[in-house]
Amino acid sequence: MALLKRETIESTIQSMRRREFTVLDFGDALKRKHPAVWDALEGRFGQFGEKRRYTISTYLSNRLEEYSRDPTALLEEHPHYREDRDKGYRRPTEAEKKRFGSPWIAVYRRRC
Repeated sequence: MALLKRETIESTIQSMRRREFTVLDFGDALKRKHPAVWDALEGRFGQFGEKRRYTISTYLSNRLEEYSRDPTALLEEHPHYREDRDKGYRRPTEAEKKRFGSPWIAVYRRRC
């Protein structure tokens, strides 16, 4: 069973104004809209920089990618990182890199 329920993902996406967003944007919105869920996930996975391999950002990225594969999802289908890095990913800004750590960050898109 997923720690982050579909209903929570969808209500968070619906609360976001932009059509395109990163996992960090989603995390910020989740923290505002569902603070108890955020606290539970942060306690379990931790943040980048805490010497953990699997962080809350990694978990959220994986859940959003998995969610996007459902044809009824609010998101367009997101490509796997190894398959098509040019679509759905971009280089992070310096501020994002400090929070995320990876040389690539996923960009999710809402369906129109």
